[in-house]
Amino acid sequence: MREYGHITLDEREQIAIFRVQGFGPCQIGRELERPASTISRELKRNSNQDGSYRPSSAEGRYFFRRQRDRLLDQNPELAQFVRERLQEGWTPEQISGWLRAGNEDFPCLSSETIYDWIFSLKGENLYQYLPSKRGSKRGRRVRRKTRSTIADRASIHDRPAEINGRERVGHWEGDLIICQRTRPILVLKERKSRYVIAAKLSGKTAAETAAAIIDIFRRLNPEIRKSITFDNGGEFAKHKLIKEACKMSTWFCDAYASWQKGAVENMNGRLRRDLPRKRNIDKMSDEELQDIILSHNLTPRKCIGFKTPAQALLKELGIDVKIQFRSGVALRT
Repeated sequence: MREYGHITLDEREQIAIFRVQGFGPCQIGRELERPASTISRELKRNSNQDGSYRPSSAEGRYFFRRQRDRLLDQNPELAQFVRERLQEGWTPEQISGWLRAGNEDFPCLSSETIYDWIFSLKGENLYQYLPSKRGSKRGRRVRRKTRSTIADRASIHDRPAEINGRERVGHWEGDLIICQRTRPILVLKERKSRYVIAAKLSGKTAAETAAAIIDIFRRLNPEIRKSITFDNGGEFAKHKLIKEACKMSTWFCDAYASWQKGAVENMNGRLRRDLPRKRNIDKMSDEELQDIILSHNLTPRKCIGFKTPAQALLKELGIDVKIQFRSGVALRT
């Protein structure tokens, strides 16, 4: 097998000939002594829109990307910006979307350019900051439905369309994160803006959970606290206290169907990067937890037009905020 190196124009001409002869990537790879994955990547990147492959066009695309990729090598400030965002947990797609939205004084970059740059750097190991690739999804295990022990619960199936469609701000989802059998962390996520709030609890009882939720929501503008959706965990059994204290409606997923509150479940997955199950939460300060949450609220989301959740929530309150990142600091302008 040939050592690593860029595909040459001569090889591209041979690939075109083999393609006409009906060869697939594996056969072409054997003929050129290249890995089949290299041939597949070449065909995917440099074929024409109609699926045809022409050596001259492929060569042109390669050199175009090569010039484009040098943007990061020629602009140390831009490279540092990308490096810091990756270290904060942003994906290349989020970085690209943030730049394309005109939030920074830097040229735009495609996510492909950022990925290429990550894997071209020697010794930096920036790839370690990329979210892990998940395997194929497991089918959901079907369990026999049981009657919930939570009194006066309202089913998610009766929840108004306004909440289901994320039409207005103020509708939340709640859950707990448990690490190493230590104190749980309460996670609340607003469905429309994707804004997240979290706090360490003193325990996992229903009374302690309800008290923490009430304390958080009482400090919020009533316009952004209208409803909250839970799963059927016993820690949410005191939901009526929340309804009465905060004037909010409460809704519950079906039994064994926590995926129905997908916003907070997705947030839990993101938080697990910083809060793995083996972490001792008792040794974490409140300030450290809030720094983690702030980082997530200042990370752009594709689903809200590559704005940050903080920007999206403030906009719902009539406040337009522009954020720029400089040397690891988010600046409001």
